Amino acid sequence: MTSDSEGSNNTHHDSKGSKDSSNKRYKSPFSQFDITSTNVLETIEKKHCPKCNKNVRYFCNKCLHLVNCPEGSVPQLKLPIKIDIIKHEGERDGKSTALHAKILAPDDVDVYGWKSMPEYENVDRLLLLFPCPEAKRLCEIDPASFDKLVVIDGTWDQVKMMTKSSSPLVRMKRVTIAPHETLFWRHQRKTDDHLATIEAIYYFLREYHETYLSTLPEPEWIDSRKLGPYTNQYDDMLWFYKYFYELIQKSYRERTDGQGFTLRHKKEYIRHHTKDDDQITTGVTSTLSPSTAAAATSTTSEEATRPETSP
Repeated sequence: MTSDSEGSNNTHHDSKGSKDSSNKRYKSPFSQFDITSTNVLETIEKKHCPKCNKNVRYFCNKCLHLVNCPEGSVPQLKLPIKIDIIKHEGERDGKSTALHAKILAPDDVDVYGWKSMPEYENVDRLLLLFPCPEAKRLCEIDPASFDKLVVIDGTWDQVKMMTKSSSPLVRMKRVTIAPHETLFWRHQRKTDDHLATIEAIYYFLREYHETYLSTLPEPEWIDSRKLGPYTNQYDDMLWFYKYFYELIQKSYRERTDGQGFTLRHKKEYIRHHTKDDDQITTGVTSTLSPSTAAAATSTTSEEATRPETSP
């Protein structure tokens, strides 16, 4: 059920807590996390994927591997549980934050299309991260009763289709997480507790550690060397997400065409500088226009990961 080790094993990992130097005065909402510096992404140019020849930046969202990133420059995580992502074929790869999980934890995350998902032999041993009245919190579930987490990726309409069919997804035990406010930058007709898929994965991993690994469980189902308080082991799961968020924020703040951010987004979504903050930067030095930045960060959609507390 568990991996040999937890957290990041990146050999070129910036020391935790060493945030981008130019962020010293910028009050990023990601300051609540301990995420490795994303400065390296500012230097990455587009390059053709060696497998499919697609011209990409950072990683190929078709082949799901890094492209043109210096070795050791991108965090690589080891997770305490294996994760399968079931992605609706209609969900655009470039909008899916779930793919970040495969890039950042390649040994512990697999991605499948909905119509080509595995034929699971023992569905009873799987947890489906999905909010619904019958979904339970991890504190209500025996950790020895499941081996893997399954996450659905798609728009809300696509997810409804996936979970109402004869798919094995219907027969999986449902698990949910505590409510959190999303940092999702794309307009959605949902409340702020509807998370992007990568946010839901992160909060699940954090709850998993805090529920099962913070103290020694009575059943000896895990190597005791993995136990201890949560110390930001999985915060880097939001690494790409943070970078794209701040890229869009910076691009819209620096617009010179007189246009503000679309009013379809929530009020004061863009964090503008004050008169005293003329020197503040986000740590994202890209000169992309807002429209180009939006295209570069086209990685999410309305995703079915709204957490709900258990009844």
